[in-house]
Amino acid sequence: MLFDRGADYNKCDNNGWSPLMKACGKGHAEIVRMLFDRGADYNKCDNNGWSPVMIACSEGRTEIVRMLLDRGADYNKCSNNGWSPLMSACNDGHTEIIRMLLDRGADYNKCNNYGWSPLMSACSIGHTEIVRMLLDIGADFNKCNIESVSPVMFACSVGHTEIVRMLLDIGADYNKCNNLSWSPVMIACSEGHTEIVRMLLDIGADYNKCYNEGVSPVMIACSRDIQK
Repeated sequence: MLFDRGADYNKCDNNGWSPLMKACGKGHAEIVRMLFDRGADYNKCDNNGWSPVMIACSEGRTEIVRMLLDRGADYNKCSNNGWSPLMSACNDGHTEIIRMLLDRGADYNKCNNYGWSPLMSACSIGHTEIVRMLLDIGADFNKCNIESVSPVMFACSVGHTEIVRMLLDIGADYNKCNNLSWSPVMIACSEGHTEIVRMLLDIGADYNKCYNEGVSPVMIACSRDIQK
């Protein structure tokens, strides 16, 4: 009825959210379809640079993402801080949406303003299946963020053993250090992830490498009373 009366379907609120964005976020597919039919702008972004497709990806609205992609929505368009729809889906674990985006040709190595890639997001949260999908398609597993933290470091830090194993199996650099000169084995030792430390040692990680203050992995482990 509102549309028939001439309501403005592209008018935004103070945060730059349009009716289409709100419908995408809430998962109202039929309303999204009505807005499309009226000519709603599906690439218009809010004040933070979030587009309808990014909102739908973040909220896991699979059907709506498919509708937006079929309409020609820009699936590589990033927010003001450089987050892409693919990064949002990877961060929130929406596997089917990720598969759709990759099938359409989404840039799986594109990083945000802090150097985070989709693979880093998936590794840090622990989305094992998504990590596998990204590695299978050729994602850069040694790419680091602006603090020189790699995907394997993220996985070591939070204790995602299976992801660490996948990264090591594919050839990830297990001796590469971050800006503070912390290596993956140091990070795993500091967090008490015994199985990951064992994996790193078995593959040949440098267990005598020290960070800037001369502290070694064994010192870190001793300070945590890690006896194994």
